This record gives sequence, structure tokens and C-alpha cells, in this order.
Amino acid sequence: MASGIWDLAARPETLDAAAAAWLDMAERVDESATSVNNRASGVLGTWEGESATSYDAHRRTLVTSIDEATNSAARVSTALQRAAGSVRQAQSQLDSSWAGVADVPSTVSAGSVTFQPRDDAESARVQAAIDRATEVRARLDAELAEDAAALTAATDAWNRTAGEWASVADGTTDGFTVPTGSHDVGIVVVGDRVIVNGTDGDDDISISVDPVTGVQTVTVNGTSHTVPAGQEVVVRGGDGNDTITVPQGGGVSFTLIGSGGRDNLTGGDGNDTLLGLDDDDNIDAGAGDDRVSGGAGQDYLNGQGGNDVVSGGEGRDTLYGLSGDDLLVGGAEQDYLEGGTGNDTLSGGHGNDILSGGDGDDTLRGGSGDDVSYAGRGNDTTQGGTGTDTANGEAGDVNTDVESTVTIEIPDGLAGITIEGSPEFVERVQADLQMLASSPEGQQMIANLQGHIADGPDTLTIREYHNPADPDNSTASTDGTNSVINYNTRLDDFRGAPPVVVLYHEFAHVYDYMNGTFEPTPYNGDDTTDHGYKTGERQATGLPIDHDNDPSTPEVIDPDHDFGLTENGIRDEMGLPNRDHYGQ
Repeated sequence: MASGIWDLAARPETLDAAAAAWLDMAERVDESATSVNNRASGVLGTWEGESATSYDAHRRTLVTSIDEATNSAARVSTALQRAAGSVRQAQSQLDSSWAGVADVPSTVSAGSVTFQPRDDAESARVQAAIDRATEVRARLDAELAEDAAALTAATDAWNRTAGEWASVADGTTDGFTVPTGSHDVGIVVVGDRVIVNGTDGDDDISISVDPVTGVQTVTVNGTSHTVPAGQEVVVRGGDGNDTITVPQGGGVSFTLIGSGGRDNLTGGDGNDTLLGLDDDDNIDAGAGDDRVSGGAGQDYLNGQGGNDVVSGGEGRDTLYGLSGDDLLVGGAEQDYLEGGTGNDTLSGGHGNDILSGGDGDDTLRGGSGDDVSYAGRGNDTTQGGTGTDTANGEAGDVNTDVESTVTIEIPDGLAGITIEGSPEFVERVQADLQMLASSPEGQQMIANLQGHIADGPDTLTIREYHNPADPDNSTASTDGTNSVINYNTRLDDFRGAPPVVVLYHEFAHVYDYMNGTFEPTPYNGDDTTDHGYKTGERQATGLPIDHDNDPSTPEVIDPDHDFGLTENGIRDEMGLPNRDHYGQ
């Protein structure tokens, strides 16, 4: 086998895979151009005036940009294919050169070859082989430099096109002159499509479908509008903080668009499209193979059942795929992606992302940034990308471009922990528990609690949090034996952390309850920000306390509560910023 300068130690198959992915992207983008053009043209109908003219120009520009993106993706694929071919050809030539000196005595150490020729003829052969290898490598360097230049030009063009449409895609701009908002509901019929536009206020919109006739009823702020069976319904909330809900059952597909404001969108069991666009949105897609996009802002996106495509867009987003084979794309900033059950593909994008595959054979791609991944159960593949990445996974998982690998054994089951609530809540909590079971610190926490539960008489129940007077909270409590966590699964901005960190904080309380270390007295120590809060809150957070009831000694993190089993402990593991105070 070739060694030293005769061995490129290259993996052209990875270039092949990347080239195939970009070619597939080019084909998909090309297919979308016709679909976009046809659907966008249909909206025009008899629409006239400045807005219609602006919209038509916008449509034409979009189709042109899609064509440009297709070309860019194809160019990337071609450059990668050429590079793979150049590497293979060079290695073949190096193998031939090596064959000419393989019989000369030599030693190999740390990738370097030292020959011990037995006569002048062997010395000449070695020198000729070295010269040939040097020539092959120089030619390869030149070819790869050309391929790299072509690749850079193509990716620059791709990124330029993406950048030109970023603000439109995330909903911060419209791209054309949109008709001014209205205090009244607007309904537009375009062929078989009915577009219902909400007002510029806070709308409450729901859709129902008659199970016998298929007639659809769209109710906006108490006023109902009937849509014939079989027609596609598109609901656009408009400005304001809107709530749009479609029914479960019937398998009818809808398109829901939040537009401006903090919107709440809930899909049904059809193949729905749900777009949050601007601001911080909450989206539950429901069953069906759904397409979900958060757009700009900090969004909470839950694909739920079906094979979903979920995209975070701009902002720090929280994405759940749950059941089905899902595709999750984080986008910009630090995102949290949880695949749940199924064979999922997770792509973090930019930022220091946290990716959890859950059960199934998952593919996790960190992208740029310092990413932390939890592969979960199954035969998983993690590709770290650029940055300093950490992969937590089982033995047998495949990790590439990862700077730190932590091998764990995931225990079977979550015995003893009871979850009460809707099926959607139960599935969400199960996904969080599976993530913690894939975490070194989370495993220790769960094992400790399960140990107390197994020994009795302690119990732990997790329930849905519901308190209209204090909606953005979660709580833990105990009667001395039975611990209860009331969990708000939508707290996706918990001091810069995803909801699972909220659950972990409450677990830390239960840890103190079961281990007899909870301190209920008010804190009055060095951190004046936390004066008046229970000391137990600082214990659970992982902040210093007066551990020995002696104000003259320095405060320390509770020595009876392992730091890894605190909120800041799991934050450290995930690469999240520590919480410096409980009360801020």
C-alpha cells in the first residue's frame, strides 16, 4: 500500500456525495421554477393597479433568480466532480509510481517513508519515483486550485442570490408593493384557490370542514365565510398577533401565513404549509407531511406527525420534528433542533447550534459554528462542519469533521417518570427525555431520579403547565413524596436556552427534593439581584450559596448538588451561556 508522498490520504467519495447533493439541489430548484411561476401567475387574475404591476415584476425577478440558483448549484456540483476525478487520477498515478519502488527496503513512520536502497540501481529508482510523485502532486495542486476557484465563484453566486432574497424569505420585507392593510377581512378567489386576508389587528381565525359535504368554513373574529368543497384555502393573518387554527380530521390541506406580528399557527392532519414570516411565532404543524418556516424572529416550530420539512430562518429558533422522517434546517444564529422519532436529517446552519437526533437512523450536520450534537439511538451519522464541534453518540455511530467525540451508552426506557397531558404534550416531553438520555449530564440526572423512584416511595409526574396569570413559567413542587413538574414546552427563550433546559431546571429541584438537599429559606447573600428568592432556586441554577450557614466564609456552589445536575451544568455541556442570576 502506498505511503509517504505516494499516499494522498484523500476521500474522493465525500466529494462525490457532495457533488450528488448539489446536483439534486439544482434539479429540485429547477423544478420549483415552473411551479412558482404558475402559482404566482395565477394570483394576478384580473388584479390591476400599482400593486399588481409591482407584484408581476417581483414574480419575474424571482423566477430569474431561481434560474440563477439552479445554474449556481450545477456549477458547484461540476467543480466537486472535477475535484474528485483529479484526486482519483492522481492517486492512481502515485500508486503506479509506488509500485516501482515497493520492493526496495524501507521503513514507514508517522506517514513518512525512509528507503534503504541496496545498490545504485535501487537508489536511482527511488529518486525517479520521488520525482514522479512530486510532479503528480504539483499537477494535482494546480488542478485543485482551478476547481477551488470555480467552486468559490459558484458558491459566491449562490450566496449572492440567497442574500438578495433573504429579507423576503424571512418576512421582514415584501418584495413588492403590498396593498395597504384593512380593518376588514378580504377574500380573493383565484381559480380553485380562495385567499382569506385577515385584518391589520389581532385576528382569531379558525377553519372547519363539514365531514359530509366537505364545505369549508373560515371564521375570522366571529364572522364566518363559506368556501366550497375542494377549493384550496390560503389564510393570511396580516399585521397583528394572529391565531390561526385548522381542524384535525378530514385530511384537508391548508396554507397558513402569519405575516407580521407574533402569530400562533396550528395545522391539521393534511399536508399543510405554515409560514410565520416576521416576528416571533409559534407553529404546531399537526399530522401530515407539512412544510413549516419560521422566517425572521425567534420561533418555536413543531412539525409533529408526518414527514415534515421545518426551517427556522433568521433568529434563534427551536425546531422539533417528532414522529416521521423529518428535515430540520436551523438557519442563522444559535438554533436548537430535535428530530424525535424517525430517520431524520438535521442541519444546523450558521451559529453554535444544538442538534438532537432522537430515536432512528439520523443524519446530523452542524454547519458553521461550534456545534454540540446528541445523536440518540440508532445508526447515526454526524458531520460537524466548520468550527469546534462536539458529538455525543453511541459506539458505532459515524462522526466526521468533529473535534471532540463522547461515546455514551443510552439506557433503555424512562421507567418511573409519568407524563400526563394531551398526546401532543406527551410526545414533546418524551422527545426532551430522550435528548437528556443521550446527554452525559442528563443521563446522570435521570438515573438519580429513577433510582429514588425505584426504591420508593418517591414519584415524579410531568404535567402541562397552564396558568394564564403567569403564562411564561414552569414549576416544580413536592408533598414530601410525590414530585410534580408543571412544564411549559414553549418556553423557547429561557435566558437564551431551549425548552429542555427549563425541564432540566425543574429536574434539579426534584433532585434536591428526593435527595433531601432543597433549601427553602430566602437567599440574602452576595448576589443582591437574587435577594428574596428561595435559596433552592440558586441551587437548581448552579449558583453559589451560603452552604455552611456561615456568612464569613465564601459562597460556593452547593457541594451536595453536583454542578452537572444543575441548569448551568447542562448549559455548559450544550455550549450555552451560563445564567449569572436566578432573578434576571
